[in-house]
Amino acid sequence: MTAHPTRRRAGFAALVASVAAVVCAALPNARTADPPAGAPKETLVGGKALFADWPKQAPDAVIIFSGQTYGFIQPCGCSRPQMGGLERRAYFIETLKTKGWPVAGIDLGDLYPEKAAVESQGWLKYTATMNTLRDMGYLAVGVGKTEISADVYKLVAQYALQKEQRPFTLAANAVGIVEGKPVERQVHFPPPMGAKRPLVEAFEVGAVGKLDVGVAGVVGKVLADENKKAKWDDRIDFPNAKQAITGAAKMLKDHPAKPALRVLIFQGPVEDAAKVAADFPEFQVILCRADEGAPAALRPVTPPNTKTLIVQVGEKGQNVGALGVFKKPDGSLEFHYQLVPLGEEFVQPGKDEDALKANKALQALDWYALEVKKSKFLPEYPKKPHAAQVQAAALKPAVNLTYVGSAACKACHKAEYDKWEKTPHGHAMDTLEKVAKRPALRHLDGECVQCHSVGFHHQSGYVDDVKTPLLKHVGCENCHGPGSGHSAAPRNKDLLALMSPWKQPGAAKLPDAAFFKKMADTPPIERGQIAQPPAQQQIVNAVVGVCSKCHDHEADPNFDIYKSWPKIDHPSLAPKGD
Repeated sequence: MTAHPTRRRAGFAALVASVAAVVCAALPNARTADPPAGAPKETLVGGKALFADWPKQAPDAVIIFSGQTYGFIQPCGCSRPQMGGLERRAYFIETLKTKGWPVAGIDLGDLYPEKAAVESQGWLKYTATMNTLRDMGYLAVGVGKTEISADVYKLVAQYALQKEQRPFTLAANAVGIVEGKPVERQVHFPPPMGAKRPLVEAFEVGAVGKLDVGVAGVVGKVLADENKKAKWDDRIDFPNAKQAITGAAKMLKDHPAKPALRVLIFQGPVEDAAKVAADFPEFQVILCRADEGAPAALRPVTPPNTKTLIVQVGEKGQNVGALGVFKKPDGSLEFHYQLVPLGEEFVQPGKDEDALKANKALQALDWYALEVKKSKFLPEYPKKPHAAQVQAAALKPAVNLTYVGSAACKACHKAEYDKWEKTPHGHAMDTLEKVAKRPALRHLDGECVQCHSVGFHHQSGYVDDVKTPLLKHVGCENCHGPGSGHSAAPRNKDLLALMSPWKQPGAAKLPDAAFFKKMADTPPIERGQIAQPPAQQQIVNAVVGVCSKCHDHEADPNFDIYKSWPKIDHPSLAPKGD
């Protein structure tokens, strides 16, 4: 499941029909079975196969690095190819284990969604993610912005109260703030009943094959200051990162296992991670935050005058990093690193029922879907006025606009209705109800439903199949706004104007079919050379803006307005007599 759906899905598109309306990439996907025909059989990075530059002998250990998942636990499956998801990560890790490679994972944090429309659903997603990381063999996770803003204590308790188990949450410099005074981490995050370790730990040590690995975690000053400024949670603070790292390094040094590999989870930017590397050479690897929109070709860096490897893996779980650790004859360690894009080739092969048995991430997603169903979250999603509802309420006399469903448009706009009914938009909810797998039940999850229904985030919009059955699928009002006013008074010019907010002066309609074909046949990089009146370009851009609320780059990477629009182009004829 980008920004979270509540930020990116404020409205909906009904303009394109390359596929059924898509859902946010943060969501469990709505696809079926194996990768699409033509999907790559082998991952190539920079033209090379994975691990092509690694030594021929098996590594003594492999550490998988991930982070900044932001609740994107499975890519949307309505349009492909797409990247990321826990299913693919789990399958990739399993392929390494079948080679006989010892594997463990370390996560930077930011597992929780950036913005969860329904907090309780966000908690479920976090728990499902932590359960999956456990099954993948993760040692530890850090604390990021999304965990802080969602209440760290509640989140870690969601997982830790099951039983004391890996992955442990690490933030050595976390303190509670009670009546303005700091409370040490072990007291503010006490062990659950029957456990020995606090909910938030400073470090973890585990054996990966025959290699002992020590992991420490801290929150950097940049994020700590951001928490104070934004007031995400004034009951927690992260002071004195340097002091905390010093303490954690000593604990790892004094640990009976004497871990040969020491990794620091540093929740901060790479510039600050470089300073930490200079001050703490005992950590051979630092996992830190990637800048927003960082390219997939992220490469590890070694700051000048250090031997430390600083790793970034990017956002939304689309990539993971694999660190191969090789013991040299003199006992020292040699590192080789590989960034791994989680593409279609890592979809768990086989029929859905067989994949579910083989892939524990799919089992966790199945649990998540069932819990969402039982919790009945759909009515809890907040609704706000549509722009047209606000404008209509300001008219004199005021008009209370409501959604009426596409069937109400049929009497006057039969040609348009008949065209719409034959497109995937006209059956968008069927995709979630009848096609979606891995997991199923997507028609009960608002994060999917929002792009498969009419007006889900707006007043009088879709609630569920019982209360608002006429608003299923992606219909006329997704683009034109709530239509009760126009339906009751089709000649009212003020209301009619609200139905087509993308119209521009001097361009009442989109370009003709010939122009769309010409643009579709032209490579995107060359389209700017084709002359087009400015007003016409503006109306195309405005329409794309409506479409991209759902058909964005992540959820529908192949979307192209010039190729998609002709599939649903409708005559836009006024009722007879107007």
